[in-house]
Amino acid sequence: MSYDNINLQGKVVKMLANRTPEIELSGDELNSLAKKKMIEYLDEHKQSVDITGVNFEFNGQEVDVALNGKWGLIPFGATVTFHMESEGDNLILNHRSTTIRKVNIPNSFIPESLSTIRISLKDHLPNVVEVDKLKFSTDGIILSFKIDSSLIPSLLLDKLGK
Repeated sequence: MSYDNINLQGKVVKMLANRTPEIELSGDELNSLAKKKMIEYLDEHKQSVDITGVNFEFNGQEVDVALNGKWGLIPFGATVTFHMESEGDNLILNHRSTTIRKVNIPNSFIPESLSTIRISLKDHLPNVVEVDKLKFSTDGIILSFKIDSSLIPSLLLDKLGK
Protein backbone atom coordinates (compact mmCIF):
# COMPACT_ATOMS: atom_id res chain seq x y z
CA MET A 1 0.00 0.00 0.00
CA SER A 2 1.52 3.30 -0.99
CA TYR A 3 0.44 6.93 -0.83
CA ASP A 4 1.72 10.34 -1.89
CA ASN A 5 2.86 12.77 0.79
CA ILE A 6 0.66 15.84 0.69
CA ASN A 7 2.39 19.20 1.17
CA LEU A 8 -0.30 21.15 2.97
CA GLN A 9 2.27 23.67 4.21
CA GLY A 10 3.02 24.62 0.59
CA LYS A 11 -0.72 25.04 -0.07
CA VAL A 12 -1.01 27.25 3.02
CA VAL A 13 1.89 29.46 1.86
CA LYS A 14 0.19 29.89 -1.54
CA MET A 15 -3.09 30.62 0.24
CA LEU A 16 -1.42 33.34 2.32
CA ALA A 17 0.19 34.85 -0.80
CA ASN A 18 -3.23 34.93 -2.50
CA ARG A 19 -4.84 36.35 0.66
CA THR A 20 -7.70 33.88 0.47
CA PRO A 21 -8.18 32.01 3.77
CA GLU A 22 -9.17 28.67 2.24
CA ILE A 23 -7.70 25.72 0.38
CA GLU A 24 -9.27 22.76 -1.35
CA LEU A 25 -8.16 19.19 -0.83
CA SER A 26 -9.02 16.98 -3.78
CA GLY A 27 -10.28 13.42 -3.51
CA ASP A 28 -6.78 12.21 -4.45
CA GLU A 29 -5.21 14.25 -1.65
CA LEU A 30 -7.79 12.97 0.84
CA ASN A 31 -7.12 9.45 -0.43
CA SER A 32 -3.40 9.87 0.37
CA LEU A 33 -4.11 11.30 3.84
CA ALA A 34 -6.53 8.45 4.58
CA LYS A 35 -4.08 5.79 3.32
CA LYS A 36 -1.35 7.26 5.53
CA LYS A 37 -3.68 7.12 8.54
CA MET A 38 -4.68 3.54 7.70
CA ILE A 39 -1.06 2.39 7.41
CA GLU A 40 -0.30 3.99 10.79
CA TYR A 41 -3.34 2.25 12.28
CA LEU A 42 -2.41 -1.15 10.84
CA ASP A 43 1.15 -0.78 12.15
CA GLU A 44 -0.20 -0.13 15.67
CA HIS A 45 -2.99 -2.75 15.74
CA LYS A 46 -2.59 -6.42 14.88
CA GLN A 47 -5.31 -7.63 12.52
CA SER A 48 -6.47 -11.15 11.70
CA VAL A 49 -6.24 -10.21 8.00
CA ASP A 50 -3.52 -8.64 5.88
CA ILE A 51 -4.66 -5.55 3.97
CA THR A 52 -2.80 -5.50 0.65
CA GLY A 53 -4.50 -2.58 -1.08
CA VAL A 54 -6.94 0.21 -0.36
CA ASN A 55 -8.60 3.04 -2.26
CA PHE A 56 -10.80 5.75 -0.77
CA GLU A 57 -13.52 7.19 -3.01
CA PHE A 58 -14.98 10.48 -1.75
CA ASN A 59 -18.39 11.78 -2.77
CA GLY A 60 -19.54 14.65 -0.59
CA GLN A 61 -19.79 13.30 2.94
CA GLU A 62 -19.83 9.67 1.84
CA VAL A 63 -16.64 7.62 1.58
CA ASP A 64 -16.43 4.19 -0.04
CA VAL A 65 -13.27 2.28 0.82
CA ALA A 66 -12.31 -0.55 -1.52
CA LEU A 67 -10.09 -3.01 0.36
CA ASN A 68 -8.09 -5.95 -0.92
CA GLY A 69 -6.51 -8.37 1.48
CA LYS A 70 -5.75 -11.90 2.54
CA TRP A 71 -7.11 -13.98 5.36
CA GLY A 72 -4.36 -16.54 5.65
CA LEU A 73 -3.94 -17.72 2.07
CA ILE A 74 -7.45 -16.69 1.01
CA PRO A 75 -7.66 -13.40 -0.92
CA PHE A 76 -10.70 -11.17 -0.48
CA GLY A 77 -12.15 -7.85 -1.52
CA ALA A 78 -14.44 -5.70 0.58
CA THR A 79 -16.20 -2.36 0.39
CA VAL A 80 -16.54 -0.33 3.57
CA THR A 81 -18.77 2.75 3.60
CA PHE A 82 -18.31 5.67 5.98
CA HIS A 83 -20.17 8.93 6.56
CA MET A 84 -17.76 11.84 7.02
CA GLU A 85 -18.25 14.75 9.41
CA SER A 86 -16.03 17.51 10.69
CA GLU A 87 -15.20 18.39 14.25
CA GLY A 88 -12.75 21.28 14.55
CA ASP A 89 -9.47 20.20 12.91
CA ASN A 90 -10.63 16.58 12.62
CA LEU A 91 -12.32 14.59 9.91
CA ILE A 92 -14.53 11.97 11.53
CA LEU A 93 -15.42 8.86 9.51
CA ASN A 94 -18.35 6.93 10.98
CA HIS A 95 -18.76 3.33 9.79
CA ARG A 96 -22.00 2.69 7.90
CA SER A 97 -21.62 -0.70 6.21
CA THR A 98 -19.24 -3.42 5.07
CA THR A 99 -19.81 -5.77 2.16
CA ILE A 100 -17.77 -8.73 0.94
CA ARG A 101 -18.81 -10.14 -2.43
CA LYS A 102 -22.09 -8.24 -2.24
CA VAL A 103 -22.89 -9.79 1.16
CA ASN A 104 -23.58 -7.23 3.86
CA ILE A 105 -21.55 -7.95 7.01
CA PRO A 106 -23.42 -7.20 10.26
CA ASN A 107 -21.93 -4.36 12.31
CA SER A 108 -21.50 -6.75 15.23
CA PHE A 109 -18.65 -8.39 13.26
CA ILE A 110 -16.85 -5.08 12.69
CA PRO A 111 -14.12 -4.25 15.24
CA GLU A 112 -15.07 -1.38 17.54
CA SER A 113 -11.82 0.37 16.59
CA LEU A 114 -13.12 0.76 13.01
CA SER A 115 -16.53 2.14 13.94
CA THR A 116 -15.15 5.70 14.07
CA ILE A 117 -11.91 6.88 12.47
CA ARG A 118 -10.45 10.31 13.27
CA ILE A 119 -8.07 12.05 10.89
CA SER A 120 -6.41 15.11 12.40
CA LEU A 121 -5.82 17.78 9.77
CA LYS A 122 -3.84 19.82 12.31
CA ASP A 123 -1.07 17.20 12.12
CA HIS A 124 -0.56 18.25 8.49
CA LEU A 125 -0.93 22.02 8.84
CA PRO A 126 1.49 24.71 10.04
CA ASN A 127 0.75 26.43 13.36
CA VAL A 128 -0.08 29.71 11.63
CA VAL A 129 -3.55 28.43 10.63
CA GLU A 130 -6.44 26.83 12.42
CA VAL A 131 -9.37 25.21 10.61
CA ASP A 132 -12.41 27.46 11.00
CA LYS A 133 -14.86 25.66 8.71
CA LEU A 134 -14.82 22.52 6.63
CA LYS A 135 -17.14 22.22 3.63
CA PHE A 136 -17.64 18.96 1.74
CA SER A 137 -17.62 19.14 -2.05
CA THR A 138 -18.35 16.47 -4.65
CA ASP A 139 -14.72 15.33 -4.87
CA GLY A 140 -12.95 16.72 -1.82
CA ILE A 141 -13.22 19.26 0.95
CA ILE A 142 -12.73 23.01 1.26
CA LEU A 143 -10.95 24.19 4.40
CA SER A 144 -11.50 27.74 5.64
CA PHE A 145 -9.00 29.04 8.17
CA LYS A 146 -8.45 31.40 11.05
CA ILE A 147 -4.99 32.87 10.60
CA ASP A 148 -2.61 33.95 13.35
CA SER A 149 -0.85 36.75 11.48
CA SER A 150 1.87 37.04 14.11
CA LEU A 151 3.18 33.60 13.04
CA ILE A 152 3.28 34.29 9.28
CA PRO A 153 6.91 35.56 9.25
CA SER A 154 8.17 32.35 10.90
CA LEU A 155 6.26 30.23 8.36
CA LEU A 156 7.75 32.16 5.46
CA LEU A 157 11.25 31.94 6.96
CA ASP A 158 10.84 28.18 7.36
CA LYS A 159 9.72 27.93 3.74
CA LEU A 160 12.69 30.00 2.50
CA GLY A 161 15.11 27.94 4.57
CA LYS A 162 14.12 24.68 2.80
